Amino acid sequence: MENSNGWLETPRANKITVAVIMTGGTIAKSYDPVEARLYNHETKVEDLIGELRTDDLDLTFIDLMHRDSLEIGDEERKIIVDQIDQSVRGFDAVLVTHGTDTLPDTAEELCSSIEQLDVPVVFTGAMIPHSIKGSDAAQNVTEALLALRMLSAGVYIVFHNRVLSLPGVRKDYENLTFEKVS
Repeated sequence: MENSNGWLETPRANKITVAVIMTGGTIAKSYDPVEARLYNHETKVEDLIGELRTDDLDLTFIDLMHRDSLEIGDEERKIIVDQIDQSVRGFDAVLVTHGTDTLPDTAEELCSSIEQLDVPVVFTGAMIPHSIKGSDAAQNVTEALLALRMLSAGVYIVFHNRVLSLPGVRKDYENLTFEKVS
């Protein structure tokens, strides 16, 4: 049963299966001291989740792409949506890590591409890479994993202690977070 806010009345109590689809973005960036720049070539999200207690989750990591979200166009967005479509059929929940600049675009595309979802799909990311002190990555991923257990089927962005249902979410560039739009 769910309430009017999309929350389950009784959260899933048993071990749940979660597809973690990694697409790159700031959350996964690492610093290259030789070139003195950030790059997106490693599976930092898998490392981050590996540091958490996830005994009640059966996680499958899908290393889909290593892209800054500004490099995600229609073709990449279709690949992501297709992977989510495949994953919702075999898992209890789906977590998508994505760069923040075009994260709402991909989430909106998912909403318009798939008529009905039977599981929650949560998008999250970070404003500061996990590899840099002061990152919001661990907070956002931890909150997203908890939300997957408590949310009903649908598309959500979980970021900075907030759960935003789609459609109708945008990046707030001034406050470096996400917000619901009317």
